[in-house]
Amino acid sequence: MSVTTDKFAAPGALRMALAFSVFLHHTTKFNLGMSAVLIFFVLSGYWVATMWAKTYSQTNWSYFTFLVSRVWRVTPVFALCSAIAWALLWWRGGAPDDAGRLMHQLFSNVMILGYNSLSYQANVPGWSLDMEVQFYLVAPLVIFLISRNLYAVLGCVALSLFAPKLGGSSTVLPFLYFFGIGVAAATHDLRPSRRLAYASLAASFALLFAYGLVFVTNLDATQTAAVAFSSKANLFIAVMMTPWAIYTTQQASGATDRMVGDMSYIFYLLHWSVIGAIGTGEGSYMDRLLLSAEAIAIILAGSYLIWRLIDRPIGKLRAAWVSGRHISVERMGAAQAAAAA
Repeated sequence: MSVTTDKFAAPGALRMALAFSVFLHHTTKFNLGMSAVLIFFVLSGYWVATMWAKTYSQTNWSYFTFLVSRVWRVTPVFALCSAIAWALLWWRGGAPDDAGRLMHQLFSNVMILGYNSLSYQANVPGWSLDMEVQFYLVAPLVIFLISRNLYAVLGCVALSLFAPKLGGSSTVLPFLYFFGIGVAAATHDLRPSRRLAYASLAASFALLFAYGLVFVTNLDATQTAAVAFSSKANLFIAVMMTPWAIYTTQQASGATDRMVGDMSYIFYLLHWSVIGAIGTGEGSYMDRLLLSAEAIAIILAGSYLIWRLIDRPIGKLRAAWVSGRHISVERMGAAQAAAAA
């Protein structure tokens, strides 16, 4: 994959913008959170497929290495943010008397898997991480099938359509087609042109601007936002933005942009607890605006500290572990020779 430099299409900045969209979803009537999550899934499919081809497939016990590495990547910060969410709930007296089975809560608040099926979720955005971890379990198979035949993406679409009969939202199936799109883009080198990418972005902004006008002229018509951005509307916007999202993966990312991209994960997991503790949904529009601004400042500061003190050091250890499991060139050559013989 060739890498170009388009600073406006910085991949880390896009991920932070998506995380901020989820923040807006939870603090305003601008309910575009689902479209942002779906785009995250596209990016996840793309990068997981890329990392599998370039890194994990060339390690000892590839599937094991892949799973350990990905879980190692997402669970420490998730567990910390889960602990923060529960601490803030107890602090403000919002913890439920019955949160369901204790062992399920403990396991899913640390290891993520099963979080979406919890009877009570202290950190609601965590549901999408449950889908992410489930995707890791099947990713090598999805990558193999789509890399062999692009039309395997249609299989992902079919599974998503039949998801209600196959476990529904407790499984990754409803979102598998977006993962599949990302995997297809990576394995078949489907690179949107700059013109297509910017057309995708412009069309999305035009639609959002039109909605903004409707929102401003209907501040008291609470149903307007719900109609404008239903689940189908979120789906449409995610599809519309996908060429732009894939285009950003082709761009060079500097140290600052990589930091912003890493912080977006923490921002996404931290924001729910902070806005709940501050009460951003209370008071007049001006009060809510000021509280939301305060929440953003706290979330960004907290995200930076967690990234600097916890996420980055753990990431370095994980990268060193994966690097140590690479199959040497000599061993790979001997294996290929043996296979040829």
